[in-house]
Amino acid sequence: MAKMTLLQMTQSILSALDSDPVDSIDETVEAVQVADLVKEAYFDIVSQRDWPFLFQLSQLTGLGDTNNPTKMLIPDTFNKVKWIKYNKKEVEYLTPEEFKHLIDNRAVEAGKVDANGYALNADPLYWTSYDDIYITFDGYLSTTESTLQGSKTALYGTVAPTWTHVDSFTPNIPEKFFPTLLAEAKSQAFVNLKQQSNAREERKAQRGRVIMRNEAWRNENGEIKFNSKVNYGRR
Repeated sequence: MAKMTLLQMTQSILSALDSDPVDSIDETVEAVQVADLVKEAYFDIVSQRDWPFLFQLSQLTGLGDTNNPTKMLIPDTFNKVKWIKYNKKEVEYLTPEEFKHLIDNRAVEAGKVDANGYALNADPLYWTSYDDIYITFDGYLSTTESTLQGSKTALYGTVAPTWTHVDSFTPNIPEKFFPTLLAEAKSQAFVNLKQQSNAREERKAQRGRVIMRNEAWRNENGEIKFNSKVNYGRR
């Protein structure tokens, strides 16, 4: 099955329900209801795990705050951080407790370690987050920059799924998973709008979910890589 727009999926489901055809998702009350069910099915599917099609490479947001030179902001669009690099070098994650222990046990040294235990003479080696909003690093090279720079960061993780409720919108999932999305929405439409179950669509949806779990990655090495270690980060 090729990728489908919201209107095309709505039309397909309305046809299965033996309802009046439409040319827009807001043309009839039933079309509006069906389009809403497609949206619900999509967000239900993407909430199940960190799907590879939601992975993205981006950057942290620099604050330019000389009072907090090692603090940076995670973009609002990110749901989970997989790894961070600074100046093209990977920075290691520490739990807040481990991180605080590290900086508390550093000896203050002029030009090298400040009074709070943050390094002044090197790019960061470690990071943590105390509030799941900001990233705190363990130091910065104060001779070349007054604060850490967003342009020098690389951030990799999963972004929040988006939705535009218009006829032409195409949900962000791989083409091979559209049958699952359609089956999920169609099954729910029969229950909500016809007050009856559709065993065939329910079976298709269930099979599709199994396939999605097992074949989420187009790159066959991806599943092993990202399921083989703990993922630290947001939400």
